[in-house]
Amino acid sequence: MIDPSTRSAEATSSVRISCAVMSHPDRAEAARRLADSLPELSPAVVTDPSPEGPPTTLRTSLAAWAAAPEGATHHLVLQDDAEPCPGMVEALTRMVTAHPERVLSLFCEWGSGTATMARWAALGGYGLAECADRYVPTVGILMPTPLARRLVASVSPEGREEEPDDEATARFLEGVGRPALVTVPNLIEHDGDLSLVGNAHRMGVRRSVLLREKGDPAPSPRVLRAPARVPFMSWRRARASIVRRDIDRGVYDRHDGLVRAEAERSGTSRRSVVEALDLWLDTAEAGRRLEGALGYGTTYELWLTAAVTALWAPIPTADLRSPTPAARRALRTLAPGGLRTVVPEVLTDAGLRADLDALVGAAHDFGVAHR
Repeated sequence: MIDPSTRSAEATSSVRISCAVMSHPDRAEAARRLADSLPELSPAVVTDPSPEGPPTTLRTSLAAWAAAPEGATHHLVLQDDAEPCPGMVEALTRMVTAHPERVLSLFCEWGSGTATMARWAALGGYGLAECADRYVPTVGILMPTPLARRLVASVSPEGREEEPDDEATARFLEGVGRPALVTVPNLIEHDGDLSLVGNAHRMGVRRSVLLREKGDPAPSPRVLRAPARVPFMSWRRARASIVRRDIDRGVYDRHDGLVRAEAERSGTSRRSVVEALDLWLDTAEAGRRLEGALGYGTTYELWLTAAVTALWAPIPTADLRSPTPAARRALRTLAPGGLRTVVPEVLTDAGLRADLDALVGAAHDFGVAHR
């Protein structure tokens, strides 16, 4: 747990962050390495209380939340495949001090609706973005300790072996009216290669939408709220899609693939989108290569996703015209995040990634010009 006496700021002195690493006996070594890498937090390693049972993250996560010690104002739970970035503890403490009542996720994967929120936040200079999906990212998540204790008392794993901890956490937070916010940039990476519950093959590699790098400025405490529609590229089907939000209640509603119709209703015709894409494909070398590699349909869906991400961004147009280096990094994860399960070469082919970056950049410019 962070010792407040080591910090001079009076506001920080009231923040005491404890930490638990949730794990399975089969991954004990990885959990211990992660705990040892965070001496400032002195994490406890909490293993699955019933490792012989069906694989489930909910059972272990509840045990990890229950490990919050007396005296801790906030409790951080990390999955054993989390990879903290340099300066994570300092950046997290800064955010907790600014928003002591908030639930903070330290990671979101690059193909989610919340990833779009993070990209918008990076473009607009926000340090926190509201989670948009029906689940809360739980690779690394922090709660005020009293709220963590309510979670443990309210949620039971009995009869819910199939419910993952990220959906159970979202259900609990919705019930108590406490939306989760994701840190922008993310403060941890996900190793993405192994999953004890079988997600690695089905979901593909899940990397950070935007990972904090050495030299990045201190994150802003500003919070970006989720609007009624949040576009993303569905990694299940490589199709432009929308997360629908119930704005009155501030919760996830549903998601659908009606992006073309929604763009038409918001004043951007399908014809204009297609003509802009066709012109780029015909005139840019990257475009010609991409159409040959991906086919027109997949290329169109990615173009449409990137275009409406700019068109519908809930931030001033001026912020979209000159992305910061961090915002450009966030935009570069849109294509691999959405294509990872259908075009796995995006993970290893540097040339393909460069061409995809060019497409996303051109579609972004189209969207900005048509706002």
